[in-house]
Amino acid sequence: MALASLSNIEKTFGDRVIFKDLNLIVDRGERLGLIGDNGAGKSTIFKMLTGQLKPDLGTVVVNKGTKVGHLTQDPVFDQNNTVMDEAELAFAELHRLAHLLRDLEHKMAEVEGDELEKVLEKYQDVQHDFDLAGGYAWTHKLEATLLGVGLGRDTWEQSVGSLSGGQKSRLALAKILIAAPDLLLLDEPTNHLDLTAIEWLENYLLQYDGAAIIISHDRYLLDRLATRIAWLTRSQINSYPGSYSAFETQRELHELSQQRAFEKQQADIDKQDEFVRRFKAGQRARQAKGREKRLNALLSSDKMIDAVTKSAHIHVSIQTDQRAGDRVLAVKELSKGFENNKLWKDLKFEVARGERIGIIGPNGAGKSTLLKVLLAEMDADSGVIKWGSNLNVGYYDQTLGNFDPELTIFEEVQEESGAKDQEVRNILGTLLFSGEDQYKQIKLLSGGERARVRLAELLLEKPNVLVLDEPTNHLDIASCGALEKMLKEFNGTIICVSHDRYFLDHAVNRLFVITPPDMDDFDGNYSKWAARERLKAQAAKDAKALKEKAQSKSQSKSPSKVTPPPKPVAPSNKKNDNPYARQYGKLSMKDLEKQIADTEIALGQHQSQLSEVSTFRDASKGKRLQAEYVELEKKLKGLEEEYYGRDA
Repeated sequence: MALASLSNIEKTFGDRVIFKDLNLIVDRGERLGLIGDNGAGKSTIFKMLTGQLKPDLGTVVVNKGTKVGHLTQDPVFDQNNTVMDEAELAFAELHRLAHLLRDLEHKMAEVEGDELEKVLEKYQDVQHDFDLAGGYAWTHKLEATLLGVGLGRDTWEQSVGSLSGGQKSRLALAKILIAAPDLLLLDEPTNHLDLTAIEWLENYLLQYDGAAIIISHDRYLLDRLATRIAWLTRSQINSYPGSYSAFETQRELHELSQQRAFEKQQADIDKQDEFVRRFKAGQRARQAKGREKRLNALLSSDKMIDAVTKSAHIHVSIQTDQRAGDRVLAVKELSKGFENNKLWKDLKFEVARGERIGIIGPNGAGKSTLLKVLLAEMDADSGVIKWGSNLNVGYYDQTLGNFDPELTIFEEVQEESGAKDQEVRNILGTLLFSGEDQYKQIKLLSGGERARVRLAELLLEKPNVLVLDEPTNHLDIASCGALEKMLKEFNGTIICVSHDRYFLDHAVNRLFVITPPDMDDFDGNYSKWAARERLKAQAAKDAKALKEKAQSKSQSKSPSKVTPPPKPVAPSNKKNDNPYARQYGKLSMKDLEKQIADTEIALGQHQSQLSEVSTFRDASKGKRLQAEYVELEKKLKGLEEEYYGRDA
């Protein structure tokens, strides 16, 4: 079933044609990867689907009743709200229905007869809507989603205004997911997420029963999620079923077939044109005239096959003018923390010439801080950092904040590099800044354009060591590919922070995995590390299952004493009462201990189920689990009061 469609859309901005005869249909259950060069109009499509922008020609249809959720790159919040209050706004409709149910319950007590029947009927309708909207499981959905995107409990009472830009982006994503619209429009949803949060998001969307259109340069995510790739190119959308990798294969085959058909048609046109030219005035003039007529008809028809045209892409390589020593970097006993937050402690590692190291870890683990400490832009708490000889280190800062906003692109690059005019122009040209573009002011540039300016400066520095902080942020897919190719050809050393898993597979061969306060030094790329982690997790799971099975078997033969952890429950004076008058008074201490352990296990299982996406979608299941969870909590409290109220 189609949720939304764009038909024969045309849109221009000034003299620039954005869309021409563009068509797109989005069906329920689809996960559409929307890709294209920066500036092709991907975000414009989102604005049309949300009604923020109208096409010049064509029709945009969003089916009646379809709820659309749009994640933008510049979300708007009430800065005075706490994180929890802001997130709860996604449940505004659910709260309205809950209040309406309470009002109807009060009204039922006041009316009778036919009027009561009407109120009951209304109550059933509202209850149905309430269940569909998430029902009583909403608190668990809220908490699980905030934790999933990487907003820990310690942030929930912070004001939104005190959050970092990355935290605000994660809050915006959480609000969209909590609202569970029929159609999700996600614009670069993995920006500011760490690897754990990205994997959580992928698993969430894999179970999502609505439709999603995802603008992303994360090729790993598009491979896992996309059921179809919509490629926005030459003002139109070409659709390819399957993942991003499948799209690349199909596109290559399609372009090869198109180019062969074009060449064949051009050869035939040349042949016919030559025949007309030779025989137009001779004995075969009538035949030549007929061929000329057919040729002119073909040339003016839609049967003409276009040559394959490729978008202009970055083609650069880094030249170095000096060879580094064999040992590039040695680090011993390096530690860093802020107040009570210890980032890493006693790090020890060496980096040899030619190594390609990726640094990964959760947000707040100190990945960027480690780069700054290594470059002496920030002090360590303790430790020794020793760089090797004959080094020229180039640093790419993800904030891209060291530019003078008033300078032009040309002026910025020339001032930073000190290179000659023609050399600057040539480098900027290879990075797609040609002609008048080189004289745009820095303050007018997009994130992707600023990233290319910094890359131009790096190329002119001719480094033999690259220290890169999130270099694929702001780049489109084609530019990410060009960057990877450039780094593969680079014969120097790379130390790089990134959350781009595709990049980490293709550009690095060693990983520093930071899990404060420790760091794991892993020999291999991201996929190899992830495979090892899956094996470790499965082994731990299997070991736990075997242990529980052995304990269960042992308890069934001769139950051993299980001592619950001490709880801050005040001693009860119920021991002086008749035990048979108390709910759990008849139980022996051994039975109490067993029931406490069993109840705690049941609570943990319910909590896990309540955080699953399938529970969010099934309102009746969520309501049942929530009610059972509350009863289990009451039971545990009663058991513990009985247990601690007796003499041990």
